[in-house]
Amino acid sequence: MLNSRLFRTRFFRRAAVALMAAGVALPAMADYPTDRPVQFISPYAAGGANDFLTRLMARYMGEEMKANIVVDNKSGANGMIGAGYVAKAKPDGYTLLMGNSATHGTNPTLYQKQQSYDANKDFTPVAMVASVPIVMVVNASLGIDNVKELLQYGKTHRLSFGSSGVGGTGHLTGEAFKAATGLDMVHVPYKGDSPAVTDAMGGQVDLAFVGTASATAQQSSGRIKILAVAHPTRSRALPDVPTMAEAGFPGLEFSQWYALFAPAGTPKAVVAQLNAANKAALANPEVQKSLDAQSAESTYRTPEQLEAFYQSEIKRFGDLIHKLNLSTE
Repeated sequence: MLNSRLFRTRFFRRAAVALMAAGVALPAMADYPTDRPVQFISPYAAGGANDFLTRLMARYMGEEMKANIVVDNKSGANGMIGAGYVAKAKPDGYTLLMGNSATHGTNPTLYQKQQSYDANKDFTPVAMVASVPIVMVVNASLGIDNVKELLQYGKTHRLSFGSSGVGGTGHLTGEAFKAATGLDMVHVPYKGDSPAVTDAMGGQVDLAFVGTASATAQQSSGRIKILAVAHPTRSRALPDVPTMAEAGFPGLEFSQWYALFAPAGTPKAVVAQLNAANKAALANPEVQKSLDAQSAESTYRTPEQLEAFYQSEIKRFGDLIHKLNLSTE
């Protein structure tokens, strides 16, 4: 217990010294974290990418901070239930959200009337965790081997595409592809990437736009083909799959990204300590191995860089949603 408290004290002091060196005034506060558990909220059900990354960070950040970090799943309403819970929590560093490209990307525009939180005002950005590129998969029985052949097929067939749900990153990718190509495509929403891939394999939908991990997990079945990745560069997990730009559609870049957020007003020293623990965790070879297994790419950012990033994503997604006239109604 003494060594644990000594480690935390030294860790806190290092974060505090770094902030003071940067000219940041620190409020008076107790040693953080104490023996009280830190709670990481995943706003989605257990078993998905959000839950996996929440538990991964809870384990390894907890080891870095010598803290007990527990995970609580508060799912529903496209992540809005969990996000709303954290937005109203006490800003003391003991309740954090594993937010993502829905809670702090598409939701602020698409679910503006239904939201119980303000993504820009109710949170303090803490640390970026990872991103998972969106890929396009097609049912293998269609006999389509690349995007060019899909375009030819789509000229004489009405296509259906699946995604993780209305307003998800996969949905927006599909709608953007539809707008760019002029293809006749109907969206079929699912409750997650896995069922969308399953139905693409079974032929219930022609294609799907899903996260890389969900697609690669089923690639060996031979019942789907991955045609393109919506990322600036090729995925490490799929080095032979072209990017959307290489397939002729530059600008179609979409990823499911994940980041930690605390309630607005959380002390800067606490945020600095959490961010430092996140950075150390992402550098851990075991964490990198786990991320690689999920086709996720670690993406460290400072709190300031994360804030600029997610606000730009809200604007980017908002502009696209308005341009495509998307609605949940």
